[in-house]
Amino acid sequence: MSAEPSDFGARWADELRHAQRDEGARRDDDSWVDSDNNPDRPTVIEWSLLEGRDPPPRFWHLAEWLGDAPAGFFGAGGKGKSLIAQATATALAVGLEYFTAAPATPVRVLYWSCEDDHDEIWRRPTAINWHFRISMSDLAGKLYVDVRLGIENTVFTTAYGKPCFTELRKELAEQIGDYRTSIVILDNIAQVFGGNASDPHHVTEFVNGIQALGAGKVQHFAPLFLGHVARAQGSEFMGSAAWENACRMRWYMGETLPDQAPYADDERDPDVIYLAKRKANYSNKDFTKLTFRNGLFVPAGMVGEFDPGSEGLEQIVLRAFDKVIEVGIHPTDGRTSPDYLPKVLKRLNLCPSFTVRDLAGAMSRLMGQGRLRRAQVGHYGNRAPRFGLVKV
Repeated sequence: MSAEPSDFGARWADELRHAQRDEGARRDDDSWVDSDNNPDRPTVIEWSLLEGRDPPPRFWHLAEWLGDAPAGFFGAGGKGKSLIAQATATALAVGLEYFTAAPATPVRVLYWSCEDDHDEIWRRPTAINWHFRISMSDLAGKLYVDVRLGIENTVFTTAYGKPCFTELRKELAEQIGDYRTSIVILDNIAQVFGGNASDPHHVTEFVNGIQALGAGKVQHFAPLFLGHVARAQGSEFMGSAAWENACRMRWYMGETLPDQAPYADDERDPDVIYLAKRKANYSNKDFTKLTFRNGLFVPAGMVGEFDPGSEGLEQIVLRAFDKVIEVGIHPTDGRTSPDYLPKVLKRLNLCPSFTVRDLAGAMSRLMGQGRLRRAQVGHYGNRAPRFGLVKV
């Protein structure tokens, strides 16, 4: 690995001019050519040229989750980020819905897997492809995974105290150009970034330098950086705040939402995680709940015995209620009771995709609607009346 300090702006401008000249000759259906591209164009906006014109609409690879700008995907280690990232890469490559709406157009994706071996990358599509109902051949020429476990992966480092890129940046740029990939996923930051993670200048130069790799090669280029959060309990950040500022979007994956207080009756479900959009420059913050089923984290509404489809959670609870009665349990709305309906539903695994909090809310709404009510359901051993919930 070699690296020498240099002027970043001049170097990138020179690379951009060469890339534009080289790529300008490509005219096949899979490449992008900007006929108005002038390598020597000024960088200062000429406002008079924009008079009376409308700006182009904002572009999204994944609606309001991934645009054509750098994005970060952070979470604790060992929780499933790489699996979700590979599933997301597959969805982008084949144009299918995953945790959000399907991309408008499938794109080619390059995934640098720096911490998983060939066989692990091979195992994941068993669940991913089954979920999307696709075959391995459907990924050919669309999803490129470079397995880099055990080799040098440092793209950015320091030399004589100054931040700089290594020769691997050229290799990454060549892959982007050769495969013409609109998305590059770097898994993970600790492998490719050798600068000072707490130095805003280092972080910003790295993020901007990776974003520049798509210039002149592909349209709507976007890098997605995977990283680990700090070990402090409840942390959703890593290193310098520049990781937050340099990326236009930040995804966070965790067992709970960072700003959500624990619910006293909500037992931790080890198969449930939250994927949250915690920074969004151009859209609203949002989150989705995913459940681990058959080797893959899938949207909560798509798993379990009761597939919601067009049904609401209330209908799911009513159907599960019948199962509870069938096994001889008379559930109640009393939180301290061992037969508290939300806890019974979790204990019998009838609604695995939903938390106790979700189920308690649905139960309350059903009681408010008069579809469930409290009534006498029998007697205790001392002949005292026993009350529980019944369907109306």
